[in-house]
Amino acid sequence: MFRLLAIFSVLLSVLGQEFRPPEIWAKPVPFFQVERQFLAPVSLYGPGHRGLDFTLEDNQKILAPTSGRITFSGPVVDRNIVTITTDTGYLLSFEQICSSLLPGDFIQRGAKLGQFCLIGEAYKPHCRSCVHFSVRSRRGYLNPELFLGSLSPSILKA
Repeated sequence: MFRLLAIFSVLLSVLGQEFRPPEIWAKPVPFFQVERQFLAPVSLYGPGHRGLDFTLEDNQKILAPTSGRITFSGPVVDRNIVTITTDTGYLLSFEQICSSLLPGDFIQRGAKLGQFCLIGEAYKPHCRSCVHFSVRSRRGYLNPELFLGSLSPSILKA
């Protein structure tokens, strides 16, 4: 009986840590229009849209939604990507932005992260001045709206 109780308490502590409520971050752009919503894939490699696309005004800067360390900043194929890793282990990636920050740099919440830019002529954006914002954890991609406080709770209708 004691072993069962010990296993149950360990299981509860692990689950409690894994499913903690999300942090609420600042918006990366004070006012933006969401061009394309998050759409979770049905399977690990299935189709979906693993982030938010939002349109920016010309020369509008992008701010860090939360503090963290830059873990990637540079081109991937035909687009520029900047990734922030938070202290809690979330990875925030912004696609199609240029930044003067380098991997290893620390960025504070609300500081300028970069701005929209195109680096390759081969890249065909699906919207004008469109930036893709994604959030990952150890379990996979998460809806960024959970962290921006803009996701409304589900309502069960009879």
